[in-house]
Formats: sequence, structure tokens, C-alpha cells
Amino acid sequence: MSSIVHPLEQRIYSWFIANISRPANGTIYPAQEPLQNGWLQGLGSADISFNLPLQDVSLGVLALLALQTGVHRSGKLFPSVTLLQGKWNLRAYDFIVINLLKTILGFALLLVSLPLALPVICVFWVASSVTKLIYTLEFGSSVTKAEGMDSVWGVESKESRPFITINLLLSGAPDLDKIYRHIRTNILDKSDEQGNYCYKKFRQIFSQTYGYYSWKDVEDFNIETHVRMINLRKFYSDLDSQNTYNESENTCHQSEDVHSSSPCDTANSGPGTRSMETDELVHRYNVIIRLHHAIGDGVSLVRLCVEALVDTPLSPPTVEPRPTNLFLRAVMMVCSALVLPLGLLQVVVNFDHNALHGHHLSGRKVMTASRGLPLLVLKQVKLAAQATVNDVLLSCLAASLSRHFSRRSEEVNQVTAVVPVSFHDLRAPLTLTNRFSVATVKLPSAQTHTPIARLAATKSLMDGMKRDPTLGSVFWVVRAVSEVLPAPVAQLLLSGRGVTVAASNVPGPQQEISVWGDKVEDMLFWIPNRAPVGVGVSFASYMGVVKVGLNVDTALVHSRDEAQKLLEDMEEELYRLHHRLVLARQE
Repeated sequence: MSSIVHPLEQRIYSWFIANISRPANGTIYPAQEPLQNGWLQGLGSADISFNLPLQDVSLGVLALLALQTGVHRSGKLFPSVTLLQGKWNLRAYDFIVINLLKTILGFALLLVSLPLALPVICVFWVASSVTKLIYTLEFGSSVTKAEGMDSVWGVESKESRPFITINLLLSGAPDLDKIYRHIRTNILDKSDEQGNYCYKKFRQIFSQTYGYYSWKDVEDFNIETHVRMINLRKFYSDLDSQNTYNESENTCHQSEDVHSSSPCDTANSGPGTRSMETDELVHRYNVIIRLHHAIGDGVSLVRLCVEALVDTPLSPPTVEPRPTNLFLRAVMMVCSALVLPLGLLQVVVNFDHNALHGHHLSGRKVMTASRGLPLLVLKQVKLAAQATVNDVLLSCLAASLSRHFSRRSEEVNQVTAVVPVSFHDLRAPLTLTNRFSVATVKLPSAQTHTPIARLAATKSLMDGMKRDPTLGSVFWVVRAVSEVLPAPVAQLLLSGRGVTVAASNVPGPQQEISVWGDKVEDMLFWIPNRAPVGVGVSFASYMGVVKVGLNVDTALVHSRDEAQKLLEDMEEELYRLHHRLVLARQE
């Protein structure tokens, strides 16, 4: 892939991209593909980006297309438009009419809600500005108010801590002194031309000051308190280490602020992740990196990894220039603002109640990972179904959830999944921040669906989400609201009620990388749970195979084996699709 679509701006953060990997203990089927030079090269652009439909069509043609849809698509009223219909894609009819109705309804809701919401927002904005002034007068530059969507991840409880957990399998033997030097040089002490730290958040604590979330400088910062060697077998029995890691999480932070944003790196020699256990005979070790989500989202952290942490930084992907049609962009932004109320309702008004949602969370987590899913199989299924890799993976997830509910003797026709959508501009220099909107998708989990029918339904849902004009306005509203709201108010509003699953993806490098001189043989990660959502599914990719990480609260599953079965069902569904769509047609 030579370029990524401009971030009109709604590229899917949860790309579910799969590149090619060689896991240390996995099987690649049927074969590896040649490695690419760029860390995102070789990925199909349809899998990681999308363009809004008809963005170059004149408004006059759009109006005619909408009118023809209003006369039941007869094609008799405007024969010439029927030709345009085939030229510009039939699906544009539904997109235009539905969004025209959304615009009218959204505008009506906006007229009703704006007089009520605007005064409240203004009051909080004044309070936020006064708080910033107090920070400056009392603390100088040592305390700064958290900006934008960093505050979203300040909402924390004992049931759900907002930490991203990353697992790297490295070759060699751990050398703490070497690791200290590498992190200091590449991350902690790296500064810009003005002498300011490039990644200052790693030297700060994320907490509350005067009712708002803030970043506090740590005067006596010592990396040795954050990078440690731990042998889990010394602390837990095999049974405990296989089932949860909640106790180790609490122990790690007993002496730290509960909002501490600094990473906690440990060499893990216990069986906490079966697929990535330490093998001392071949000189491998695990590194567990835990990062507070307020430091940055997945896009920021991937860029940090490939541009700063690795021994040899990889070239960033090239990005196409922004669209030059300013009038069209302005029209799209206005339309997005008009349908904003409907977009917000779609995000916050969900009513899932099933075996995986609706129970009070325990705070104890089961964290497990799948075997590698080969990209070649995913691509073959994608091409055969005229879908995307995203569609295939989400369809497999929906099938897995369906089988889980069946084992619980429960019929659930659809499951709400929340999917982050990136608003990063890859042209800008790397900054650690959170820039994402959110979208919800109703995954088809009915047991009556065949694999092919479920994939078709999932593709239709994802296509609709990609065309959703509310993504941009939801991003700016959530960003503004999370910045001006005090922490207690944000804690009440920023929740995921009615949502069963949160899903995310890290698009890993296509080529082998190394850190502090040790080769990275495998990687996977887990996203945090945000109560009341107790199921987090993550798709990680590195050099060959997509791995699925599952983080689920023990209040929702009976055992680690039950959680592992969810991942096995995903793998089975993928190969079932591969057999029906690819192998059966070759026979």
C-alpha cells in the first residue's frame, strides 16, 4: 500500500488489520507471504480505510438520486439518473435518503436540546477556565489540566481500571540495566528543539486536582520503580495465575497513585498467557507493559513503538493530501453537525442484557489469547465474500458469541459492540494523545444464521457504520465535553451502559523489530474494561498472524477455559468460512 486515505478523518481505529506474523509457538497456515519494506505496506487499502460515498458528485445529481428513491426506484421518472445510478453505485440511494431523514430529525432535536444544553456547557467551560488559571498561579508548569479525551480515561473504579496491557515475547535474556538505558534514551530523556520532553506524560501522574483531571510532574522520577523483574510463580499458585491477574494488578499499584500513568514492565515467567510462556531453554522472556489509557490511544502507542521504542525506527506511512474541495467538506461538516443528536443517541442508548452484560462486575479479570489467525486465510475469505478483513473478523466474533449464548441456553439475536474510530492526522509529528470517536455496531448473534449469512449481515452493518456522518460531530462533542466537565460529572456521563463488547486493534509492523537489542518474536495486547462493559476483544498483528486477546470479568464467565472457548470458536468460524467460500469453490 503506497498511501493511507486522508483522515476525513474517519478512518476506523478498530481496523482489525491483519498482517503476516511468525509467532514463536504458533502454526502458520497455509504459508507465509513475502515481507514488505514499509510497516504498513502490503495491507489492502479497503481493509484499513474508507471514503465517504459520492464525495465528488455534484449536489444536483445527489438531489435527483434522492428523488428517484422517493418514487420507489422505478427508474421511469428519470431514465438518465438510472444510468448515473449504475455509474455511481446503487447503494448511494439508501445512503442519501436515510441521511436526509436523519438530518431533518437531527435538526429538530438540535433546536430542542441546544437551548437547554448550551447554558450548562458554558457554566462548565467557565469553571474549566478558572481551574486552568488556578493551576498556573499555584503550581506553575508542574501541573497542567488534562486536555481533550485524555479525561475520558479518568473514569476509574475497582471493577475496571483503564490500563492497556501489552505482552511481548523477546529472544535473549532480560538485562534490566540495558532496558533502563534504552527507555531513558529513546523515551524518557528524548527532547525537542526547545528542550522540552517529547513524551512528558511518562514522567507525570494522571490524577484529580480541584475537581478536574490533571497531569502532575513527578520530581523524583526513577525508572527503577517502574521497570521490575517478577517471577509470578513465587507469588501465586498455578491455579490462581491461570485464572486471574487482579491481585498482581493491585499489588503493582499499592504504593502508587491509583491514577498513575507510568508503565509497569515485568518479565513474566508464569503461565498467565499460555501462548507466550517463557522458555528458558531457548532464551526467551516475556515483557508485560501496562499503560494508563490517558497516555494515548492505540494509534499513538503504535507510532511510539515503531518510531521511538524500536532499535531501528521504521518509516511512517505516506498520507494522501487532504481533499481540495473545501465547499464539499464544509457541506459534509454541516450535515454531520445536524445529525449530531442522533449520533449521540446511537452511542448512549443501548439495551443489551445477556450472559455477558448486565451483571455487576467483580474486578477480577480473565485474560487469555488465541492462536495466530493467518492473514492469507483471512484475505482469501475476504476476497471470496467481497468483504473486508474487518468484516470477517467481526463476523467470527459474532459467531463465537452466538455459540457462547447457546451453551448458556440463551438466545440473543444481536450484541452491541463499541468500536473506536481514529481521528489522528498521520502528517502531524507524534504526540501521545487520545483522538477517537466511537461507533456502535449490532453484531448478528442469532443462532439461526449460517456462516455466510452472518458474514453478509456483518458486512452490511460495517458498511453502514463507515458511511455514518455523525462520527465527526460525535468526536468533537465528546472531546469538548470531556475537557470542560469536572471529574465527578464525567464519571456519571461517560459510561458504556447497554454495550456488551468493546473491540480494538493494533496494526503491528510488517517486518521483524527489536527492542533494547532483543528480537521481538511475538506480541499481543488486551484493552481495558470500562464498567459496566466487562468484555474487551483486541486484535493484534505482527509479522504474520493476527492474535485475538480477550479480557473478560470473572462475573461474566465461569472459568478461564470458558473464556478460551470463545477464542477457539472464532478460529473455527474462520476456517468454516474458508472451507465454504474458498476450498469448496476450488473443488
